[in-house]
Amino acid sequence: MTKVEIDTFIETMGELNDPWTQEQVQEVYGDQTLEEALSDRKSSVSKLADIIGKTLNR
Repeated sequence: MTKVEIDTFIETMGELNDPWTQEQVQEVYGDQTLEEALSDRKSSVSKLADIIGKTLNR
């Protein structure tokens, strides 16, 4: 990803209360496209939210 794409990723995930640093994005998603990285991370956040919701509703 380019620096602009990394910044876009950080901004987008920040809106979902999932903060990232530039270094973290580069390390985890640096070899992927912005679209791939956002898709993967949004899926992970959704799964985590689902698990938390199920746990709280026991």
